[in-house]
Amino acid sequence: MPFVIAQALPVPMRLARERQEFFAIDLRLTPGSAPISGNKEMIWVEFPVGATFPKDGKVYYHAPKKPREELACFPYDSANRRLQFNHSIHLGDQSDEADGYYSVNIQVLPDALEDLLWGRLGIGTATAPLRIQVGPPGPRPVPGNLLKNGGFTDVRFRPGNDWRPLEGVLYGREAQKLDAWTVGQYKGRGVWAASKTGEPGRLVDLINGDADGQFPAAAEPPFDKGENVVDINGDNTCGFIEQTVDVTPGASYELAFHTGYHVLPNPEEPYRRPTYLRAEVRSGKPGGAETVLAWDDYVQYYTGKGTTASHDPDKKLNDPGWRERRLPFRVPQGVTAVTVRFANPGRSGFDAELDANPDGSSGMLLAHVRLSATTR
Repeated sequence: MPFVIAQALPVPMRLARERQEFFAIDLRLTPGSAPISGNKEMIWVEFPVGATFPKDGKVYYHAPKKPREELACFPYDSANRRLQFNHSIHLGDQSDEADGYYSVNIQVLPDALEDLLWGRLGIGTATAPLRIQVGPPGPRPVPGNLLKNGGFTDVRFRPGNDWRPLEGVLYGREAQKLDAWTVGQYKGRGVWAASKTGEPGRLVDLINGDADGQFPAAAEPPFDKGENVVDINGDNTCGFIEQTVDVTPGASYELAFHTGYHVLPNPEEPYRRPTYLRAEVRSGKPGGAETVLAWDDYVQYYTGKGTTASHDPDKKLNDPGWRERRLPFRVPQGVTAVTVRFANPGRSGFDAELDANPDGSSGMLLAHVRLSATTR
């Protein structure tokens, strides 16, 4: 078999009676095997005695480069406690669908024994145990936003300095600290350099949200008063910000944020260069053996909607055209911390063989960042 079920449940999932949850199924290529590109396979789950697939249960496939996909299942065989579904397998083929994982609903029955229950799951000849520990629920991830200063409200300025108008917009270019966020610059050829002083300086730009944010009123959760905006490009740089937080091994999370086009009009009409942003969640030592758990690149063009500058009524600005983005991911077993990074890849991207190319005013706007535990 060219692949194995590498991780179903390394430790038993602990659930109380009548509790619903998702468990994960991971597939991995066996060493030396060729990539798999779209082979359709039947995946099956034999639920333990005392557990079932819920009446309105769901099965999802989570690809690192795409939104999660809900999969259609065959009717659940309650007599044999068996669930089956088909899926096209992509492993190691560098496609957007490659190397994801499945999440499957499970529910403990009211009369289940408080014990370790055993089931099975498989695909082709590859099988793995499914273990459920019935009992009081174990520790859960901390609810709410795990990131500090996700709204960029906490900004420390140099003494005697504050927000200053520039081209009709209030900038915070004299900021010394962005609270918990580390600020830096991508130098090209795989080199990331954090600010030696910790100051954002011109590496990224801060824009006053109350004056120039034009935040969407329908956002959920809503924007708070005092939230600000980060221009991830700064003063013609490939800037980045990052923050490391503690997480629960094996738990599911979602990184959510808003992106917008830069408020300053592009000087190269009608070409109107795009703006760029990469968002990613990584585990491991920064600059060392890191593993990307979730990432996506965003490119956004001029919205075409003008708005009036807050500090110059005769100057027209771009409407940011805010878009909400969401990146779901699951923390591998043994991982207790992850790093969230937002960076401007510019025209060159992050190719280790190319120099950085910020490409002028190419920074996308970033706001309202949240990292939260989920039940998926």
